[in-house]
Amino acid sequence: MKNKMIKNLIALLIIPIFINQQLVAQQYTLDTIVKDFNNDKVIDTLINYYSSGSSCSGRTVSIINGKTKEKFELNNNGCFSTFTKRIRIPKNLTLKSNKFFLDTITEKLLPVKRDSMDASLKWLISAELNLKQLDSHALFNIIAKPKTNWQPSINIPKSYYVNIYGDTLQKLEPLNKGNSITKKGQGFLVYYTGGHNIKTLDNLVPVAQNKDYDIYKTDHAVFVKKGNSYRWVFISDANVTGSPEKHRWVSINQIKLIDHYLIIHQDTAPDNIYNIQIINIETQKVARLAFSSSHNNWTDEDGMDTFKITDNLLEFTQYDDPKLIKIPLNKIFDTLDELK
Repeated sequence: MKNKMIKNLIALLIIPIFINQQLVAQQYTLDTIVKDFNNDKVIDTLINYYSSGSSCSGRTVSIINGKTKEKFELNNNGCFSTFTKRIRIPKNLTLKSNKFFLDTITEKLLPVKRDSMDASLKWLISAELNLKQLDSHALFNIIAKPKTNWQPSINIPKSYYVNIYGDTLQKLEPLNKGNSITKKGQGFLVYYTGGHNIKTLDNLVPVAQNKDYDIYKTDHAVFVKKGNSYRWVFISDANVTGSPEKHRWVSINQIKLIDHYLIIHQDTAPDNIYNIQIINIETQKVARLAFSSSHNNWTDEDGMDTFKITDNLLEFTQYDDPKLIKIPLNKIFDTLDELK
């Protein structure tokens, strides 16, 4: 009887702890504003709801037209593994008569507006639109071929959004067959730059150099200086090259510069596996090696924490295999250049 009472007491103590953990993992705020937003002398209702979990978060802003009872709603729900969010505007919200509602929702939901994309966002979008899976390739399993220009300067802006339309919107935010929203629609491309975890690039020093290039890295990005020009060559993002589950976990680890090629160790926490990315600086091709690189090889002795280069060979261990992988560098670079 005494043991049963003790067990019941322990259970009562555990339950509040579990509930508290659940509440911490899922947080939310809710605000309501009652106001005549469209100046028709009828009170409308705005509902501003924000929720955040361990890996994703988002805000939903809706307005109920006081006269017609029609509801308009946009959200920026997304996960912490990507820098961008694409938002389609429902057709009825693009009508001139509903402009006040769209403007109000946009003001509550989005950061500042820009007329054009900066160089880092151009790299992300160009890489995503020129991304290809290589399902049966011997060396690589994915390749991106972004096309961006060298820039006279480089920076990471504050978060912003740009308008997108038609084909661009459809490519970035495809509609399922039968969706009522027109393909000739309007939308927003939002760039949340806080995940870069850096406010200025001015104090960075090169992590690798040769006679042609200086290589710089942030927590999630790599850019190159060539003479007096700069270019982004890699950004960790779930829509393109892979990424950690949360951008507060650093992804860019070791970088090696060999002629005009880069070899990057990209961590994808919480996975034990890391990616090895190969980049041609001049052609901008980025390809991921088709191996499960890892320090954990299921033996008594751990494998290599990262890759190394010995006698023109790239060497690393895999997650479930104690055998050392060795690949000639010229084979890797030649194969990358041959990929279409």
